[in-house]
Amino acid sequence: MVGKVTPDNMASASIVAAILGHDKYKTPNDCLRRCINANAGIPAPLWVQSKQAAFGDTIERFLAEKACDAVQGNKLRTDYDKAFYHDDLPLACSLDATCFADKVIEHNPAAGIYVMTASKRLRISGKGIIECKNTSVRAEDAPAPFRGPLQLQAQLMCTGLEWGVVSTLHAGYDLRLYFYDNDEALQIIIANRVRDFDRRVTDFDFYSPENSADSNTIWPEPLFFDAKPLLELNEDIDDICEEIEDAKRLKKAMDAKIDACQNLLKIALGDHETGIAKKYQLEWKMTNARAQKTVTYVSKDSERAKSVRIKAIKEVSKNVA
Repeated sequence: MVGKVTPDNMASASIVAAILGHDKYKTPNDCLRRCINANAGIPAPLWVQSKQAAFGDTIERFLAEKACDAVQGNKLRTDYDKAFYHDDLPLACSLDATCFADKVIEHNPAAGIYVMTASKRLRISGKGIIECKNTSVRAEDAPAPFRGPLQLQAQLMCTGLEWGVVSTLHAGYDLRLYFYDNDEALQIIIANRVRDFDRRVTDFDFYSPENSADSNTIWPEPLFFDAKPLLELNEDIDDICEEIEDAKRLKKAMDAKIDACQNLLKIALGDHETGIAKKYQLEWKMTNARAQKTVTYVSKDSERAKSVRIKAIKEVSKNVA
């Protein structure tokens, strides 16, 4: 692992899944905001690497070697420190590893080999890409789009290579190798979305927000708010506010109901840890003793509130003399 080598102001293979809307951890607007900020010279927030990601970097060479051995490959390389750029698209990629091989790969789940083609058979020849992944999720017969498949297709597009493998360690013990060739139909979709993404970066044209947090990404702070008059909103906004207030009241009532029912269950169990009814088994066990966490507060830059504060406007009574 040599660190990030692709530019922050353009689409890269690692965010293609998010741009296509297939990343559960990032939205297209998250990626768009990062690129727009990079063009404006605004530094990205400090990223703290998780223990899992750090461990993935540590075992990257191991995962690459396992993939290379599986195809009886040679000339394994894991020290790529420069980005690859597509000839025609505003798209870049980095590589974990490559190796050379000349072999027919057969789908063999018992051996941890999954050929992700319609025929479940793939002839590989020449240089191929090895993308290494470490995940805590249980093994899958087909990886989620954001765990390598879409990234690999973008890498194939940038490098012009013909095959690749996503070498994934699941849950710390289950290694699976997912082999792919160029998927032309999927690569056309990627190309179209990358072109549109690049236009959006230039035009500051965000996607429609997917949720409330996504709106914060689009409008992280009000611009020139001190020079703008109070915004007059239509009656639809009143209806939305009332829906939120109704939902809050309902949630409060449901939380109270859950607590009351929990109390009845505890009364029924009393000194017993477990109990069984016709449809349900109950457990009311002791938690394991653990050290109390020490909370450290770190200074944080100001940011826009996560939710809109709603305040009812009191009607002014008019006394007629």
